[in-house]
Amino acid sequence: MKIYNNLSICALAGLFAFTSCTKEDGMEGGSVAQPFQISVSDRGFQGISDGRAVDENYKTTFVAGDVVGVYGVAGGQVVEGISNRKFTLNEKGVWELEGNPIEYDSELFKTITFYAYYPYQDNVAFNPAVEDPFADFVANWQIAADQGGSKYTKSDLMTSTSQAEAGRLQGKVTFTMNHRMALAVLKMPTLVYDFTNGGLDDYSLNVAPKELLINDVETTPYYDAASGTYMALVKPETNYSISGTYQGAKEMAFSAAGSLAGGKAKMYTINDPNKINHTLQVGDYLCADGNLVSMDAGTVPDNAIGVVCYVGNPQPHVTHPDNCTETNDALYRDYPNCTHGLVLALNNANEVIDRFSSKGVFSTWFTSDNDWSDKFIGCNTGNSTSPIVMYPGYLGYNNTTLLTMCYEKGNTSPCTTAYSNIMSYRERVITPSASSVWFLPNLAELDLVYQNMNILNKQILAARGNDLISTTNGESNNFYWSSNERNDSFMWVHHMDGGTSFLNRRDNGTKGYFRMMLAF
Repeated sequence: MKIYNNLSICALAGLFAFTSCTKEDGMEGGSVAQPFQISVSDRGFQGISDGRAVDENYKTTFVAGDVVGVYGVAGGQVVEGISNRKFTLNEKGVWELEGNPIEYDSELFKTITFYAYYPYQDNVAFNPAVEDPFADFVANWQIAADQGGSKYTKSDLMTSTSQAEAGRLQGKVTFTMNHRMALAVLKMPTLVYDFTNGGLDDYSLNVAPKELLINDVETTPYYDAASGTYMALVKPETNYSISGTYQGAKEMAFSAAGSLAGGKAKMYTINDPNKINHTLQVGDYLCADGNLVSMDAGTVPDNAIGVVCYVGNPQPHVTHPDNCTETNDALYRDYPNCTHGLVLALNNANEVIDRFSSKGVFSTWFTSDNDWSDKFIGCNTGNSTSPIVMYPGYLGYNNTTLLTMCYEKGNTSPCTTAYSNIMSYRERVITPSASSVWFLPNLAELDLVYQNMNILNKQILAARGNDLISTTNGESNNFYWSSNERNDSFMWVHHMDGGTSFLNRRDNGTKGYFRMMLAF
């Protein structure tokens, strides 16, 4: 496969080499090994935006398993032993030649013109007697309708020509690959929720094409996450049409047409001024694609992943400025656009109640780390009778980041089971790009859940999730782990009950539920 990147002018090159024996003599008359090296760089698609050239190239980088083919031509004929030679990039970044080695001959190589192409094919139309030996190969190249993911590279035909260098770099052949197809680039609009709630920022989501047709053929484009654009290869010097639909505030259509030379790219920007007016409230569903569905809609979306349990900017430096700053606000630092609310997961992370971990603390490592000493807020409340009052603020993301970093730094004992549940849930339930990752709530956030338990349970059950449970028995295992530490033996937990809300358990086999939350 080949990874696709949208880069600026900096060149990205891969180097591959093979060696053979030279026929030249060494200083003492003996035969010496002369390395024969080939370097490859990608010239990139030359960007054109709205008809104007822009200073950006769409470049590719090669990865292990990529295969190129190489030809050598002299006097209008293919050189023996250098006909569609296959080179595969290995894990060490070296391109290995398949089959017999190529013998380096300094005099012969002065007369050879070398040609390379990608991706490798067993059968190639190659005419060494014409100026562009790949002309028929390019003309008959088929672009797949499905260009999603790694499939894109199978249609991205590139070729290059070069000569062997002399002097200090004798034997080196430098290829600069040219893209032979053209590239249509779609910049989709954002879907904007204009909240009617006072004080809430607009909530913006990236929109994907619902349907895309190239020359009336349904096409799956390549999505480049770095630039947030959708890309589709098209035949060069050929008229093409683009049409499609997407779901914005309502279903919208777009269309364009054009023609591009090989190696050229044009961006088509789709503008949509429409917004969705939405009153955000506890009980609304958050979907896997980031969309929101009102609790008043009367329907449950199939892709719901959670229920809104708090409306407002949850960043600690905003909710509790006396205790938190922008510097030590981990949620603000990592997800500055998550200013709209908190969402409770539909399901528990663990189907069967589980321990938190063994004894130890995970909350203090950052105080002695020069890089992080002022970047977090401690989550150890000590033996407080009211830990929420002592450590106010919605610090679940802060605490979970302390926990995961502690574990990944090698101190696993205080949080082994908790870490496992957090990471496994993150893998099972993917969060939208406009939200944070899943985190383990702190006591203040679990208390928000308790205060809205009736509404949340109604919505959770409608979505076929795990409803929240409560108990009046302080020794019951029907509790939810928080991310607040009490000491090196106990974590604070929440029983979802007004009488025994805050208890603490960790060791002696006491078990409870892990329930995740995210900010958006």
